[in-house]
Amino acid sequence: MEQAAGSKTVRDHDFNGEPLPQKWVSELHAAPAFGAAIGRRLQQVREAKGLTAEEVAKSAQAFGLSWHRPTVGQIERGKRSLNAVELLLLPMVYAQTLEELLPEGTVWLTDDVAASREAVLSALTDVVRGMPPLRKPGGWHLNRDALTSQEFLERTTDDAYRQRARWPIGAGEDVPGDFWGQAPFSPDEAEGKAAKRLGTTPEFVAYAARALWGRGLAAERDERLRARSAAPETPRALQSARGHITRTLIKEMEPTIRAYEEHRFPADPPDRPSETGGEGPSDG
Repeated sequence: MEQAAGSKTVRDHDFNGEPLPQKWVSELHAAPAFGAAIGRRLQQVREAKGLTAEEVAKSAQAFGLSWHRPTVGQIERGKRSLNAVELLLLPMVYAQTLEELLPEGTVWLTDDVAASREAVLSALTDVVRGMPPLRKPGGWHLNRDALTSQEFLERTTDDAYRQRARWPIGAGEDVPGDFWGQAPFSPDEAEGKAAKRLGTTPEFVAYAARALWGRGLAAERDERLRARSAAPETPRALQSARGHITRTLIKEMEPTIRAYEEHRFPADPPDRPSETGGEGPSDG
């Protein structure tokens, strides 16, 4: 069943067809858009500090944001959205924590997704393993039925499989982390570039580096550079030395990476059985 609230229709049942608590449905009906809600909150903070919009704009400019007095007014009236960088810099601009600057209650992040304040804070501060429930009272609310429960499960499982397939089989057994929620470490820029030269994934390079040297490719390169008897005297000489060491490291790790690749997951998830119980159509 659906309930209309102004121009918005709110789904009042979970994905199994069970009704949601009326208190949560009422909260969804009354929830403002995130832009309008955080705008009002920032105006309250500014006025409580006795600051003008011009002073807030100058504070933002000190942190590299292109804000002016009209910008602040537009944000406070919900006429201008904050981008990700601006949201992260709000604590410095207003000298308060992001938790203190977020609006109270539930807000609509998009036309289809609403979230309680607690759910937003959790997403910002906690390590989220997998997707959160998307129609949970007091948490996240997905206001459409684009995916069935089975379709959603299959999509998220396939995404997890593809992420896992970027790492060698066995990776994660001797390092911290859960590959089905959070990888144990992220490849660095040097490992990404090396992967392109080797025709593999950055994750294979990252894992091989730690298996061989106990640290990432960039860290091992810098350590070998420091161990040299004579340090490069010019930026060009430093760049040349780093390049030479990196090429040496790539040669050292290539046999290990090739050995990993002999036993790796297929890049794509295996085909699921069709609804009739047989395998799906093949490409051949």
